[in-house]
Amino acid sequence: MKIARLYNQSYRDHVSDEKTLNTLNIIILSSAIGTLLFSASGGAAFTGYASALGAKEFAFGLISALPVLASILQLWVSYLIEKTGKNKRMFLIGGIIQRISWIVIAFIPYFFSLETSRVWSLITLVTLASMCGSFVSVTHMTLLSTIIPIELRGRYLTNRQRVSTVFSLIAGFYLAYVLDTLPGFTGYTVVFTIGGLAGLAEILMYSKVEFPTRPKGSSDVSFSKTLKECFTVPKTRNFLLFWIFWNFACNIGGPFFGKYSLDVLNLSFMSIIIFGQITSSVMTMLIVPKWGQFIDRYGSKPLLILITAMSTLNILVWFTARPGSALAWFLFNLIGGLCWSGIDTCTVNMQFTHTPERGRPVAIAVYAVVNSIAQGSALILGGALLSFFSPIMQRLDLTFLGTSFDHYKLIFGISFVLRVIAYIVFLPGVENDRELTLKQTYSAIFDNFKFKVRYVFAHLKLRFRKSSR
Repeated sequence: MKIARLYNQSYRDHVSDEKTLNTLNIIILSSAIGTLLFSASGGAAFTGYASALGAKEFAFGLISALPVLASILQLWVSYLIEKTGKNKRMFLIGGIIQRISWIVIAFIPYFFSLETSRVWSLITLVTLASMCGSFVSVTHMTLLSTIIPIELRGRYLTNRQRVSTVFSLIAGFYLAYVLDTLPGFTGYTVVFTIGGLAGLAEILMYSKVEFPTRPKGSSDVSFSKTLKECFTVPKTRNFLLFWIFWNFACNIGGPFFGKYSLDVLNLSFMSIIIFGQITSSVMTMLIVPKWGQFIDRYGSKPLLILITAMSTLNILVWFTARPGSALAWFLFNLIGGLCWSGIDTCTVNMQFTHTPERGRPVAIAVYAVVNSIAQGSALILGGALLSFFSPIMQRLDLTFLGTSFDHYKLIFGISFVLRVIAYIVFLPGVENDRELTLKQTYSAIFDNFKFKVRYVFAHLKLRFRKSSR
């Protein structure tokens, strides 16, 4: 059976070419396989591993910042794509080196005995993996923007996310079992080795994909002109400003939620993954198809207004957190799975709709670079602030809502305030990617909701009449 037959019923109305269908489905299946690596490298497993190797709060903030800071290379990669058109070769070579780096990371404690050497080895290898990942990101986004029909872009992206979420659930149970069962560094070695191999399989699946050799019209597009337009054209500029400030606000506290749950709340890996990754994945799996339909019908901005507000308020659950209780971690990920699945979809979709078709690799790279600088600086600043305020907050010994108000909660509070600023100041300037105004959009949503409520009540009334006869 051809791979194109697995999902083609969803796309057949818009895509008739078998080769394109095959590529669309390889993208979905490869991302599902890749969840084994990304669940390990971006979650509780990596947090625990970095701490076990000896990374303190500032070092952990720096290590967390490396992947996003290395994304600055994407601007240079986009330039190479514009000049050479060899994006498939860049994708495969960069992806293979990135995945092998994670396999080497798995064996750091067996190569080095000193904590300092282990931490610097981790920093070096994460930097290498992140730099190579820049080649993967730009070329992959260019492929997506070229091959996904605009009519089903929201539904396709959310379908890919839903399939990946199912696999991330499996990965979550696997990670929890291995890390809680295998003692010491053994569990981490198994997790990152298998994750790296799965990542290699993901990249090699693209060897059969036909990449666009050169973005349409790129031969006569000025690199410097496109770069300048990203900051002067209102639609692209306002889009960039919001995401820059929003990502800074989120990442100043972002990687420390998991570390706080492990180090302060004293939760086990099983609790961290079940009430974190798995809870978030279940919520994503349930809601993400609705987000795709919503975006295709109304656009990204109306959804952003709703879910960024919910994500901002979600920070407040941490002020009730107390050691030994997983309630705050559970609620944060329950609501977070609902919000971030929509935010991620809007992020990808708006990179296609708010950037010019000609010269898009450059515009996408600019988005990645400026947001990487924002995220990286926020992560480093967050780690530095935690180290600075830790002794101060210990001496003050403050309480709030009956729980200790420590240096972690102070950083979470700063993140909350910055998110509010991003929501009030920068989000209103973002243009919607549909012609409907916000008033028309919310009016249509309300009318659709009224229709569904009337339908449900009419159906229940009919069933009641039949049962009473």
